[in-house]
Amino acid sequence: MDVNSVQNNIKSVELYTASNDVSQYSNNIENKDIEHSNIKAVEKSLENQNNQEKRNETSKKQLDKAVMKLNKFLEDDRTHAEYSVHKELGTTMIKIIDDDTKEVILELPPKKILDMVASMCEQVGLIDKKA
Repeated sequence: MDVNSVQNNIKSVELYTASNDVSQYSNNIENKDIEHSNIKAVEKSLENQNNQEKRNETSKKQLDKAVMKLNKFLEDDRTHAEYSVHKELGTTMIKIIDDDTKEVILELPPKKILDMVASMCEQVGLIDKKA
């Protein structure tokens, strides 16, 4: 083997190594870009969740305030209002209850109707009870 062929082989190996290093570097950059975009997506999801929780807290405060006003209005009739959230649908229900008999005078919307709607939604796959 002559010196020129050895030098050519060395150059070939150097070029091959350099091209592999570049491709590995390129792959690392692509992986870091993917990781960065995944981190951004998780951050955005957490931000949306925090915003939703803040809105829920605000709406709960507003609902508490409205029920307090309604109860002041109903004091003379010896009744009071209570609210609850339907388990499957997440819909707010208001009950007007007689203070003496503890009987529900009015329920808006009626729990039976919400149960029926939830059952139909579950049958067509809009609600998943397993989750």
